[in-house]
Amino acid sequence: MITEFLERLEDPERYLLGPNMWVMTWMGLILPENIFFKVAYIFVHELVTFFVISQYMEIYVVRSDLDQVIENVKVSLLSIIGVIKSNAFLFGQNRWKKVLEYVTEADEYERVHKDKIRGEIIDRYTKYCRRVTYFFWVLLFVTFVTVISTPLLTFLSSRNFREGFHNGSEPFPHIYSSWMPFNKNRSPGSWITVMWHTFMCAYGCTLMAAYDTSVIVIMSFFGGKLDLLRERAKLMLGSPGNGISDDEADASMQYLHHDHILLLKQSRLFNSLLSPVMFLYVTLCSLNLCAVAFQLTSATSSTQKLFLAVYLLFGIAQLFIYCWQSNDVLVKSEQLMLGPYESEWWAANAKQRKRVLILAGQFRIKHVFTAGPFTSLTLSTFITILKGAYSYYTLLRK
Repeated sequence: MITEFLERLEDPERYLLGPNMWVMTWMGLILPENIFFKVAYIFVHELVTFFVISQYMEIYVVRSDLDQVIENVKVSLLSIIGVIKSNAFLFGQNRWKKVLEYVTEADEYERVHKDKIRGEIIDRYTKYCRRVTYFFWVLLFVTFVTVISTPLLTFLSSRNFREGFHNGSEPFPHIYSSWMPFNKNRSPGSWITVMWHTFMCAYGCTLMAAYDTSVIVIMSFFGGKLDLLRERAKLMLGSPGNGISDDEADASMQYLHHDHILLLKQSRLFNSLLSPVMFLYVTLCSLNLCAVAFQLTSATSSTQKLFLAVYLLFGIAQLFIYCWQSNDVLVKSEQLMLGPYESEWWAANAKQRKRVLILAGQFRIKHVFTAGPFTSLTLSTFITILKGAYSYYTLLRK
């Protein structure tokens, strides 16, 4: 059943981005042409934004309770990250479509003109994209189940809480802490709030799944494209022992120049869309990891510790995959300049060697994705964020 569902997500016209385009279209990140559905999707997106604002309103209301504030901050930080991602995608809709169209067209071209070696590269990054996409979907589903079931398990696992709830000393256990225009601790307001929170949690997790997996797949394609360019550069002067004419060499190197410039243009456009979001994400993620770690060490219930551990794992895994994939693109861009020197340049004439040097110089330009103007998305940045989160945690502990 699951296999059949995943197979239906494949799109022969968008082979690499098939599942990602499906979920982005279904969730309204890619707005439809129909004006009614477009307005409806925008309304739902901004409804989620209003819900996040209501969470911060509640933080102000309970500001005297430190434990409750930390709990609310932990959840609301994750919520605002999702809202920032979805709204940034909507505001940059046309530019995002250009990047998606480039990835689709470039991937299709590579599949049509592949040989054995390039075919292995294409198969490798395609399988990787599928594994990452489905892993993220599963991870977010587990996070969704964890979040909505936490209040119920808290109620069932704590006898003191149950007794306090029945005698009125404990409030109704809600999924989120957010402001509501009615009494959310008594029926029917309590159950309306539960349904509202469940819908918001499901929609928010799906939005994050759509955005995150699409970004990772695009990053993975850029890395794969750099590998493909390197392989083409190896053969730009012909196969070993078989030289080519100056005209053939010029045509081959002109194609590599053009393909690399187009890749640079699209990767920079992609980075201009991603960088502001990642700057806020990195900042908020550090605070979120700190809050979860603080709650994990101060929690007394084993059930609560388990759910906090799952929450912490989700935050670390999400941040790591961004930094890992961006770092992979950076490493491959640094290795790209080796391609021309792995060709038959030593057997070429002076004119062809001069063009090889020009091409190698162009290939030295690095592809690096950033988190704002302050830092690059690399593994060293990931380690720095973990260190910063630990520093915030020790400060809270004192």
